Amino acid sequence: MSALAIKRQLAQHRALLVFALIGVLNTLLHSAAVVGLVERLHAHPVAANVAGFALANTFSYFANCRLAFRQSPSWNRYRKFLAVSLVSLVLTVLLSALAEALHWHYLAGLGMVLVCGPVLSFILHKTVTFRASA
Repeated sequence: MSALAIKRQLAQHRALLVFALIGVLNTLLHSAAVVGLVERLHAHPVAANVAGFALANTFSYFANCRLAFRQSPSWNRYRKFLAVSLVSLVLTVLLSALAEALHWHYLAGLGMVLVCGPVLSFILHKTVTFRASA
């Protein structure tokens, strides 16, 4: 594959690549918030995860608006973003429950979540949250 072909492929999939990078940063931010709140401030893990989700979701929204999809943030768009995030949470729970119902190792469920979750999230954000007329 030539350098020009690679450059075209990267340009064509720029939003997906940036979305994936933001997802990695988002996961690190959520994790750091939870560990910091639990270890340093002795917060309850559930409360720490709620705070970590709020922080990471807000970061993810603004980063995806500006960097991945190049659109202005708005309350209407954030409501859609949050709805897609909650759909992704439901998918996570369903895939985990499916793996458990089939008596698979929990890592199989985690693997399904890691493969299906980001793909579904990207498709929903691209078609619902950040579609051109949103």
